[in-house]
Amino acid sequence: MKTILLVLATALPLGAQVVNPATGKKFETRTINGSGGNNGVSINGSTAPPATPKARLVSYFSLSDTRQWKSSDGRSLLGSIIAFEESVIEIDAANPAAAKEAAQKAPPAKLPEKPTLIRDGKVRLLVNNKPYEVALDQLSEEDRKFVADLNAKLPK
Repeated sequence: MKTILLVLATALPLGAQVVNPATGKKFETRTINGSGGNNGVSINGSTAPPATPKARLVSYFSLSDTRQWKSSDGRSLLGSIIAFEESVIEIDAANPAAAKEAAQKAPPAKLPEKPTLIRDGKVRLLVNNKPYEVALDQLSEEDRKFVADLNAKLPK
């Protein structure tokens, strides 16, 4: 058995192909993002100016005082009911001091003549200065009665 293995080993060629590695001169330099050196985006040979930052001043229309809302499963939430309409003013925010002054001088938002209290079976609550839509069927019976009474008082 040993003699057969020696015969096979001597029959195989002992040389192997030698590969020279490519040098750094053959590679192109590329930027990190892979754009190949084009650092800017241009349309028709011109670069677009950067967009000025905007601040949004959002006013919500509260239709009730802050109260404790209870869900049908017993959980509670502290907030006020707000209309679905809101007032949004966009202010240039390139200069923060000027943006703050413009926000203070902005005209007060006006409540719409017919505010929307219920939409698609939901009401909006303002909790921690964030609006949330809550389905009426998730509110307790007492809170649903409060919403119905408030809706009856609003102009149609």
